[in-house]
Amino acid sequence: MDASHDAYRSVTSAALEPGTTVLYRHRSGDSLATVTEATDEHVAFAGDDCDGHFPREQIDRMLGDGRLVLVLGED
Repeated sequence: MDASHDAYRSVTSAALEPGTTVLYRHRSGDSLATVTEATDEHVAFAGDDCDGHFPREQIDRMLGDGRLVLVLGED
């Protein structure tokens, strides 16, 4: 892995606030979703074909292994 990839993977659930767009990679494919709720304990997101509600610890694992990706722009 290169250094830029390591920096990218350092994103944690703390970066996710309501309105944030994420790419959720699940068993059925990839889905764009919007964070709908973020509390100290959990993060929830919803998209056209996905709906998730996870504890922050699990969100951090998903971010770390690439199953959840923060979307910074629409390009």
